[in-house]
Amino acid sequence: MIIDQYDEMKAQSVKQPLVFGIALHAYIMGQPFRLRHLRRALTHIAQDAAQDRDRVWLTHPGTISQYIHNLPDGIVP
Repeated sequence: MIIDQYDEMKAQSVKQPLVFGIALHAYIMGQPFRLRHLRRALTHIAQDAAQDRDRVWLTHPGTISQYIHNLPDGIVP
């Protein structure tokens, strides 16, 4: 599901910038059988991002906030 969500949002991001967050709850993701799927999804995203650095920015929420804060006045309502 993570891979499908990522691929769909990347396709939609042609029209507008989007933020794709992955919430990992310990109770759910702490189950060993889920790790293989998470690894596969993160590998897919990292490989795609490495090939398309102009469109995909792997970062942290604080870095996004700092970027927005440093934009000129009037760009972000």
